[in-house]
Amino acid sequence: RSLHLVEAFQPSPVMPPRRAHAETAGVGGTSPRVEQKRRRAFSALPTFPADASVLHPRYGALKTFQKLFWLAKKLQWYLGFPGKWAVQMARLLLFVVLLLPGFVPLLLHYACSRKVVKNVVYGAKFRHQLDIFVPRTNTQPEEKVPIVIFISGGAWIIGYKAWSFIMGQIFQRQGVLFIAPDYRNFPEVNVPDMVDDVVCAVGWILARAEGMGGDLDNVTLMGQSAGAHLSAMAIIRQAQREVKCGATSSAADASGDHRAWSPGAIRRWVGVSGPYDIINVMPLMKERGLPSRVIRALMDNDLMANSPTRLIRDFTVTNSPVVALLPEMCLFHGTADVTVEWQQSEDFAEALRQAGAKVSVKYYKGKSHTDPILEDPLLAAGDPLMEDLLELIHPHRTCSRDLRLRASLQPQLLLQWGRWCNPF
Repeated sequence: RSLHLVEAFQPSPVMPPRRAHAETAGVGGTSPRVEQKRRRAFSALPTFPADASVLHPRYGALKTFQKLFWLAKKLQWYLGFPGKWAVQMARLLLFVVLLLPGFVPLLLHYACSRKVVKNVVYGAKFRHQLDIFVPRTNTQPEEKVPIVIFISGGAWIIGYKAWSFIMGQIFQRQGVLFIAPDYRNFPEVNVPDMVDDVVCAVGWILARAEGMGGDLDNVTLMGQSAGAHLSAMAIIRQAQREVKCGATSSAADASGDHRAWSPGAIRRWVGVSGPYDIINVMPLMKERGLPSRVIRALMDNDLMANSPTRLIRDFTVTNSPVVALLPEMCLFHGTADVTVEWQQSEDFAEALRQAGAKVSVKYYKGKSHTDPILEDPLLAAGDPLMEDLLELIHPHRTCSRDLRLRASLQPQLLLQWGRWCNPF
């Protein structure tokens, strides 16, 4: 199914009045200079792919159902039944129900708004689709906007692009082009293949973002939880590739392979509540309901090679040039996170410092694993993480700096109960 381009919700240019003098009149009575200026402005308008089906075009409804059924059976075999994971899943469902009053308006906007282009295909594999949150901006059409590529979390098992529906709408309102790619989960693939999906998605976006009005000099690759881990691994992999194969000047090589982009195309990487040392975090994951054999299978039975902190330490020992190719590395973490302890960010930041990378880290006192991206945006008191992210990514924005999307319908008592039963 081809992806045709449509005009990005911009008004048609107003034709100037006809000139009276024949010497200056062009086609239809319009001055050639004015006509040239009009065409230049029209060509500068950003264009976006059209909405696509929630099903990948290479997979029909029957094939998708069969694949999901097979994956569910395989996952149940890995996890066992009954098990601690079943209790955690029940808690997650209750958490969602308790926060529905706050979620529903935002979910409806995500589902129905023409400003959210959904299910755009970026590759041939199952779940190779992404969502684009078209920025609401007061700037001129020819002015470029910052780009955020966000990789959602989900314990490498339940990750999905739609989990970013709140963050995407906040960035959208602040004039940022926010793009959320999907990626295959376990047990269909393990972490190296998930990283490959992220690399492919980033390359696809870099090849097209400028045409969507994005500023290629201000690209942020961001991830939360497992998404922070996968995006960190993607940046490291691309730096290793560049050391081995040489610099790449574009998002795709001559063959059109979108995995050939350079880490220099990314201005900064942002990790929120991410696990960066799988060996150290493994006991806590096991306690939270993820069996050791599942973690080993996830990491392709190589925990060292899939731990960004340990990779950076190895690069330091071997004096590898990989670290010099990394962009600015920014870490954020809540001190009350019981799913991935804040020391994961501290250890990763320290390893990066020792290696000579440019790194910053900030902690949020009393914040849990999901507070910064789910619960805090529903509070009238504000969202400190989003304030910090926007100050980092788009400090000179002309949009309203009020980050509240709309008056929250979330009862505070239900929010407190939801925090209590949240498995993350």
